[in-house]
Amino acid sequence: MLTFETERLVLRPWRKSDLGDFYEYAKDPEVGPNAGWKPHENMDESRRILQSFIDGEEVRAVVLKQTGKVIGSLGLHPDRLRHEGMGEGREIGYVLSHKFWGRGLMPEAVRGAIRFAFETMRLDYLAVAHFPSNARSRRVIEKCGFRYEKTLSASFPDYTGIKQDELCYILTSKEYQSEKPKGPFHTALLTRDQAAEIGSWKYPGRFAVYEWTLPDDAEFRAQFFAVLNAQGAFCGYYRFFPENGGIMLGLGIKPEFCGHGYGKDVMALILKDFRQKYPGKTLELEVREWNARAIACYRRAGFRGIGSCRRETPSGGDAFLRMQYTGPEIEPL
Repeated sequence: MLTFETERLVLRPWRKSDLGDFYEYAKDPEVGPNAGWKPHENMDESRRILQSFIDGEEVRAVVLKQTGKVIGSLGLHPDRLRHEGMGEGREIGYVLSHKFWGRGLMPEAVRGAIRFAFETMRLDYLAVAHFPSNARSRRVIEKCGFRYEKTLSASFPDYTGIKQDELCYILTSKEYQSEKPKGPFHTALLTRDQAAEIGSWKYPGRFAVYEWTLPDDAEFRAQFFAVLNAQGAFCGYYRFFPENGGIMLGLGIKPEFCGHGYGKDVMALILKDFRQKYPGKTLELEVREWNARAIACYRRAGFRGIGSCRRETPSGGDAFLRMQYTGPEIEPL
């Protein structure tokens, strides 16, 4: 069973040493019933089920990179939701420790599984289902791009013996490829609708500090440029503004386009525009010191750290790294 990673998670095969973490969330009455299984009564029960995960090839442990703790599971199971004739597919099932709800971790894990399923396993489709009462799972499914397909009546007998309805969703490889952002990227003036859309962007966990609403001011909006992919999808924005004789860069990427590896192309587009607009000027930016992903992207683009400072922001004080573009230049798109 192959391991794959997302920004904050590792999804890997289970190990016997995971028993304590597994039992910790599997005994929680807030967790299992949402997926139709009863909370584990003791560690021996968890041990037996953990061994079945180890012996099988379907279920991965969801591990938080920061701590190495197992906080849930994600399975790519044989499809039982009646999709005959659609090719090779799997059904996604997932569960997350109650302690880690509300941080965007499950959508992140599912998106990683989607990429793995279509780009590594080369599947034709993925299916997923939830009980009508499980609104939290529905939100995960919808955020990850699945479309509602059908409802199966009384199709799943839960651990109490009650037959639950299942709302079924599907995502095909063709749909995934059409929605997946593709380069090359290009730029355009930011429209009023795009500016309004920025205010609806929601980032997971700690990244929520990047949520903001652009003022409905035409003069201010004119300073911003939209980043669009080859299909014309709005992927992000950037802005150049003068400071102390040089130019500062501000930018943001739409949440759905984060973590796909497009940073190099987006930065190449921005740097090309900068060189055309401000020849001979210096370009700097500031980034929160804890945002390792962004810092790594900027370093690959040719920025280097030149100092640190503390700034007060609408979300509170934070430490920022100031970076300056020093090259080498990225090849223009």
